[in-house]
Amino acid sequence: MSETLTLRRQVVIKTIVTEAFKQQNTAQIQATLQNLDLQLQQLEFQGKRAIADLEKRTIATPSGPSQQVLELRAQIDQDRSQLVNAKNEMLQRLQMLSQIEVGNEVIEAQTETLVDVAIGDHIVKLLPIELVTKDGVVVEIRKPQLVAQA
Repeated sequence: MSETLTLRRQVVIKTIVTEAFKQQNTAQIQATLQNLDLQLQQLEFQGKRAIADLEKRTIATPSGPSQQVLELRAQIDQDRSQLVNAKNEMLQRLQMLSQIEVGNEVIEAQTETLVDVAIGDHIVKLLPIELVTKDGVVVEIRKPQLVAQA
């Protein structure tokens, strides 16, 4: 009876850059940027309204606004900062995408697959594999090669 063990193996998913890939990803990034802009506008509008409502309900001290108003402003600033950071990241991705040449390969994702290993199997079976796609279609599966010993 042969003992087997099921292990995880890394799978790198690469894509060959095409004009269609660039156009699709550019459109997705631009849609995300528009969404982030909308979220920023909503945050500003709702934040101002919430602060005004809270100021009406709370008593300001002679030294300044109430603690609740200060906490709300801090939360709004934190939310704004997160949205601005996400927007900057999308702008960087858009710039990087514009610089990638058609025909280059880029890593699109990484995942894992299960592999059964038994006594006598070669360790190369556990090494990462690559799936190469072009416009969403798998065009190549790259498996690790055995290295000849000298």
